[in-house]
Amino acid sequence: MTRYMRTADTAKLLRKALRAAHPAVKFSVRSDVYAGGASIRVGWTDGPTEAAVRATTELYCGATFDGMTDMKTYHSTLLAEVESGQVEEVHLGADFVFTTRELTADLLNRIAETITDLGHCTIPTQCRPCGEWMRGDCLAAHVPGGHVQLVCSPLCGARLVARATDATAAGV
Repeated sequence: MTRYMRTADTAKLLRKALRAAHPAVKFSVRSDVYAGGASIRVGWTDGPTEAAVRATTELYCGATFDGMTDMKTYHSTLLAEVESGQVEEVHLGADFVFTTRELTADLLNRIAETITDLGHCTIPTQCRPCGEWMRGDCLAAHVPGGHVQLVCSPLCGARLVARATDATAAGV
């Protein structure tokens, strides 16, 4: 038999999992119940990337959405109690978990210092973060993994690099 969890209880489980996965980071975990569903919003400043946090949060979604068919599908999850070894089937209270990472000006400024001036670009290129077309001076943002992206300003480069950089592990 499936046990249905309240959204607030799902948020408590998620908060505990985030604390275990990223002990140095302070997360804001807020649940919201509304007509047609419920969700949890997770926010934090600097720290791990959104992808790293989503690896934990997506385990706490009680539904998926297929945009091709415009259909929300509910699913159950197996929840294991580590100490007792018991496993039960539950329906998590939140349909979706949304994540938002804020970047401080200090982090962006430290990353911006690493952006390299390439000089004059001969081919018009679009800046990845802001979409502006660059004609003339270009900067190179070195994204983790060895990739280089052309950007229009140190701030745009810092935003691009910060989205892909785990500030906790990188020590920036």
